[in-house]
Amino acid sequence: MPALSVPAEELLNTILDRCTAAGLVVGPIETREWNVEAEVDNNKDRVKILVYFNSKGKLTPKVQGKKTPFRELVELQVFGDEPLVSAFLKPSVRQWIGVDESGKGDYFGPLTAAGVLVTEDSLQQLKSVILRDSKEIGAAGITTAARRIREICDGAYAVVTVNPERYNEMMKESSFGKNSQRILAWMHARVIENLLEQHEGVKDAICDKFANESVIQRALMTRGRGITVHQHVRAEADPAVAAASILARDEFTRRMKQLEEKAGCKLPLGASNEHGILQSVRHIVSTHGTEALRSYAKLHFKTTQKMSGKLGSELF
Repeated sequence: MPALSVPAEELLNTILDRCTAAGLVVGPIETREWNVEAEVDNNKDRVKILVYFNSKGKLTPKVQGKKTPFRELVELQVFGDEPLVSAFLKPSVRQWIGVDESGKGDYFGPLTAAGVLVTEDSLQQLKSVILRDSKEIGAAGITTAARRIREICDGAYAVVTVNPERYNEMMKESSFGKNSQRILAWMHARVIENLLEQHEGVKDAICDKFANESVIQRALMTRGRGITVHQHVRAEADPAVAAASILARDEFTRRMKQLEEKAGCKLPLGASNEHGILQSVRHIVSTHGTEALRSYAKLHFKTTQKMSGKLGSELF
């Protein structure tokens, strides 16, 4: 299709520029008989983007590859001209807050919550940045995406972090009832309140669904009582929550690096790598003392008792 390749290549170049801006690796454009195409990858997964004229003569982009979160990200760049909207709000809603957290399932490290206020203008700029979930990209991609989100949403984002030592103290306080969900709800509420302090008139917020949906509403103070918090399973499908997810993960990663430098050892993510966690706990206890573990780990995890058994001594 030599005569048709020029407009097809122009569209493909535009799409590839979006992919590059999102931190993806793009390959060279290749011209086939009926289409132009290029490969896109993230050093782990790979898909192919094709542009061709369909049977009705319309220039059409298409993504080929295994259905994965990475492909969803590429499709977001391919179909980036379509407006970003929330699947959880009425189309008439023009601004809302998305909230998400990081560190909830990690034995080591802090608990971080972030909120992003999106508007029609910021959503347009966020198209090439937003992911469905921060877990879908590596640390380098998170850092790049978070930096861009902070630039676009300058003054319209908030981050609240509770370090392990303070987290362990809060778990003992009667106001939180030894319940991590109440701590997380309090953090979500603080993020929302902090944003409302600078941006009055916002009526809606979205976050993941809590087991007890009323826990966030109870945690909101006077300023936040007028906002409706929409709780949904897989809330990161919402663009504001997706942006908040990236900011929360970026801050969590930054704090983890600081803790690792302080501890002098690697701190495994999650709670399932018991061998790795045991090595880290053993290092911290032998180097800094048993009490120091309070500054690195969320002690209410069952992992603490498991480590006590493996070490042959009671930790706490």
